Amino acid sequence: MKTQLHWAGHVARMPDYRIPKKLLFGEHQHGKHSYGGQRKRFKDSLKVSLKAFNIDPSSWEQTALDRTKWQAAVHNGARQYESDRKAAAEKRRQNRKNNALKPLASATIPCPYCSRSFQAWIGLISHLHTHQ
Repeated sequence: MKTQLHWAGHVARMPDYRIPKKLLFGEHQHGKHSYGGQRKRFKDSLKVSLKAFNIDPSSWEQTALDRTKWQAAVHNGARQYESDRKAAAEKRRQNRKNNALKPLASATIPCPYCSRSFQAWIGLISHLHTHQ
């Protein structure tokens, strides 16, 4: 995502007649409606990256015109995104770890003939055949 934003800043600073700018910021004129949804333009995927990096999608082109501001915004956004991603991954890991440490169901079914207890009803039914 960081390289995509660096490249987008470079393309935004290009003159309008350049082919990369025409291709990346142009509209689809031909093509079929895809079964899963509309085809995404470069600007659509760029907007997702901008939001993830906390850069305003409505004014990013103005920021990209100043190269040092743009590089700083992308760098700070990448640092923030990476720290958020690591925190979310750690939280998911902690949740998995906590779920693994939880004891199994405490509801046990005792055998009416002996002191053995079972966690599943089918286990008790199988065991009762030994008492017949």
